[in-house]
Amino acid sequence: MLAAQQHVWHLLPVLLIIFVFGVGLLLRLTTSVGAPIRDYGYQPRVSVLLPVFNEGAHVLETIESILATHWPRDRLEIVAIDDCSADDSWDYLERAAKRYPDVIRLMKNPVNSGKHVSLSHALQESSGEIVICIDSDCIFDKNVIRELVACFCDPKVGAVGGHIGITNVNDNTFTLCQALVYFMSFQVGKMLQSVQRRVFCISGCLFAVRRHVFMEVEESVRGRNWFGMKVRDGEDRYMTHAILMRGWHTLVNPAAVCWTAAPTRLGPLFGQQLRWRRSGLRDLFWTLARMPQHFRVMGVTPLFTALIPELFTVLWALYLFTAVPLMGVGEAIRCVVLALLTFCSMFIVWALAYNRCIREIAVGSEPIINPLKAGLAGAWFFMDSMLITLLALLTFDVGSWGTRDKVEKRQALVGP
Repeated sequence: MLAAQQHVWHLLPVLLIIFVFGVGLLLRLTTSVGAPIRDYGYQPRVSVLLPVFNEGAHVLETIESILATHWPRDRLEIVAIDDCSADDSWDYLERAAKRYPDVIRLMKNPVNSGKHVSLSHALQESSGEIVICIDSDCIFDKNVIRELVACFCDPKVGAVGGHIGITNVNDNTFTLCQALVYFMSFQVGKMLQSVQRRVFCISGCLFAVRRHVFMEVEESVRGRNWFGMKVRDGEDRYMTHAILMRGWHTLVNPAAVCWTAAPTRLGPLFGQQLRWRRSGLRDLFWTLARMPQHFRVMGVTPLFTALIPELFTVLWALYLFTAVPLMGVGEAIRCVVLALLTFCSMFIVWALAYNRCIREIAVGSEPIINPLKAGLAGAWFFMDSMLITLLALLTFDVGSWGTRDKVEKRQALVGP
């Protein structure tokens, strides 16, 4: 019996990879899930909501990329809101507004409020039928608005996501790992959910939603809490889930591309990943606590495909607590090493696929210089994922606004 349990634990990460990425790749190759139904003649007014916190000069690059897209200027507006940045972000926003007064509207929060509150304030000042929520360092591909909006030709679609590329792929192992995870997630991993039109998490970096749908869920997302404790992070996952629970469809269009920079240092990256894991685990527990309602609204298969990856990750992380007393040190090490080698090998394969496909998928993306280095990225992802899952289970506290709070922290230390 113990031997059988050991084999199951050995296979968990392999089964997870096969379930999420193997099935996703099969669907991508054999169905039209990678090219959802679109109508490029549908061209409503679009509002891009741009929350800004300590972004500095990069916000100008973001705005320029939005305005360079293939979308009619008279059907586009940018509502930028500064969330009490401690740097010169507001100065750069004012510079952009003077340069493009017919397109850009500026706002400023009276106090630091977090991303979703900032988006809610910007929503009130916007006028577009379709709203695109982004991060302040997001760089748009020229066709991204066109690709996102075309998917709303289906009246049942409430929200659409796209492909998030990494601009600094080859900076170090951390950025290489992030690039591969994003590539596999948006191009393959989300396909199993997208084919059912039940994507459970659309990235907040590129989140297109019908205006009235956003307004339907806004109060629920703003007021979310964890056992009475206010939650500021994970608004994208919660918002996607709230839209699904109202009967709307959600999907990902891999042809809608934008780019963002991955954290290059361990501290910001670790904090980012920890916030994401807390968000995913909260969503898992919220779902399990409301299973009858989820079955009624979504059905068995979409719910199954959403829960299995999260449950597998939690089970594997919890296994680390019991591996040594259950199996002994030697067997526990063998089990972990086997899983580690599996992840390393898969990341090398993904790196080769990335270099083969990325120029066609996201024109302008840089290839991986040394695909063998992806093995180190796989090792980092494996160890990081397990540790972060354990920490997230033990620390469901409120996360910070984002990864760009170094200026504010430095000023707090040295004083005004």
